[in-house]
Amino acid sequence: MCSKKLTATICAVLLIITSLLTACGSSESNQSSGQQPDKNQTLNLFFESPTTLDVNDVRNSSEFQILSQVQEGLVRTYTDKNGKEKTVPAGAKSWKITNGGTVYTFKLRNYKWSDGKEVTAQNYVDSVLRLLDPKKAFSYAFFAYDIKNAEKYYAGKAKAKDVGVKALDDKTLQFTLEKPTPQFNKKFGFVALFPIRLDVIKKGGETYATDYKAQVFSGPFVIKSWVKDNSLVLKKNPKYWDAKNVHLKTVNLKKVDETSTQASLFQSKQTDVIAAQQQYIKKWAGESKQGKIQYIHGNTPLTSYIVFNQKSGGTSGLLKNAKIRLALSLAINREDLVKLVFGRYRPAYGLIPNGIQVGNKDYRDDVAQPLKPLYDKYNGNKSELQELFKEGLKELGVKKRLSDITFTLITTGTDALSKSEQEYYQQEWEKNLGVKVKLNVLESKLFVAQRNANKYDLLLNGWFGDYNDPSTFTDMWTANNGFSKFFGFYSDKKYDAYYKKLDGVTDDAQREKIYAQLEDLLIAKDAGVAPIYYGDSQYFVQNYVKNISFPLFGTPIDFSRAYISGKE
Repeated sequence: MCSKKLTATICAVLLIITSLLTACGSSESNQSSGQQPDKNQTLNLFFESPTTLDVNDVRNSSEFQILSQVQEGLVRTYTDKNGKEKTVPAGAKSWKITNGGTVYTFKLRNYKWSDGKEVTAQNYVDSVLRLLDPKKAFSYAFFAYDIKNAEKYYAGKAKAKDVGVKALDDKTLQFTLEKPTPQFNKKFGFVALFPIRLDVIKKGGETYATDYKAQVFSGPFVIKSWVKDNSLVLKKNPKYWDAKNVHLKTVNLKKVDETSTQASLFQSKQTDVIAAQQQYIKKWAGESKQGKIQYIHGNTPLTSYIVFNQKSGGTSGLLKNAKIRLALSLAINREDLVKLVFGRYRPAYGLIPNGIQVGNKDYRDDVAQPLKPLYDKYNGNKSELQELFKEGLKELGVKKRLSDITFTLITTGTDALSKSEQEYYQQEWEKNLGVKVKLNVLESKLFVAQRNANKYDLLLNGWFGDYNDPSTFTDMWTANNGFSKFFGFYSDKKYDAYYKKLDGVTDDAQREKIYAQLEDLLIAKDAGVAPIYYGDSQYFVQNYVKNISFPLFGTPIDFSRAYISGKE
């Protein structure tokens, strides 16, 4: 989710980031103990308001959170009592893989949309073809490129009928891939591949994507009400195929920005789950040891970045130069940032975070972080950092004093934590490089407008892995990727050539070597983006919340089988 999933600013994601369970609060640990649900089945959560309800146009973590609970894909992912990912049949009741790993055939279960119509294999076919429609230009179109002729269709070099997705009958869906692709079976439950209803989309017209009343739902819940940028209410979907195992009647989601306000609401039990920050982690971890609350923590597939505007060079005109970008990246003391500002996370010197595997090996345990040697060389040495920056200026033919250069950082975060982060970057660059940095904190719509108009040098963003393979982090930097505009329009033909080497490669050691080449080129040699920290999960849950799940990939929180017991 998303991710997995794109964020306007990384602080927005951190309110609802997903986790790998390493402690209590598993998805299976409570019902089996004989605890009975209360009469009042209401769950209260924080959230970030989604920008779209169109599954094909999903981009942000907030959208994955809502859409994963109101729609149903082929599979659903939970975490078991040991914190391990568990993928179970959902819209599909079974599937088989044939023809050397290139043909995937799914048998759909009998399940319905909220208007009573049957979900069919054609609904899935329509979704894939709409996702790939070049006129739509959906950001996640590349996600389906494993499918035969999918990329050609998106490029206008093949027709829809040539794409390897077919409805063999109403309940049989088949994908044919270009070549064996090890990570494809990890994409089954991805929101952008969920089924759609073309008739509903047509009827909804231009406002379909943002009008909850125009939607039909196939998941555990339906949207009852939505006050944008404020609150959203879900109700149980009585037509859901597994409604008997959905206990929650109502889920109230509320947008609350300030960390202190969130903490107060959690302590007074006005909200049931919180992703803790700063001093609250230590406080509540202590309370969890006393049995007062549940503490769920571990890795999460998230890397935060500082993005450089490489299309126009930014408002300064300087960011097309790799040495200038590298100097800006190396000027940030990541250790101090995670310790002093956040009180959590791991400093990032690579693209791919902890917990991502190649085969059965953790990639980060096997591959050294490419930026770390350079960081160790330049850390604390202002004169060498400034000399590196000046070399970049010379390559551009720019004759300016460092003190005459101003960079513009755009962001949307207005809460106290976001402000601390923004000011930290500003101080580091001004102190270590001698340049000036203008902070431009904007409301969301203006932020998007400024970004799209290239009126920035730097912005804060992050990427949440969509599935458990390094390709979920490496594929988004290829040429013509749908997310290019969100990450500064990085482009390098050498990077694309490295990525092409992955085609048809199933040997894990060989794939890991290629991923390492991609990471080194992007992060250290090209300085295409500056990784800042790897995410972690620090969730606290009220004791009366049972069976809630925090998948490592997909939705941040899956509460579809959760229930309340012992609150009354």
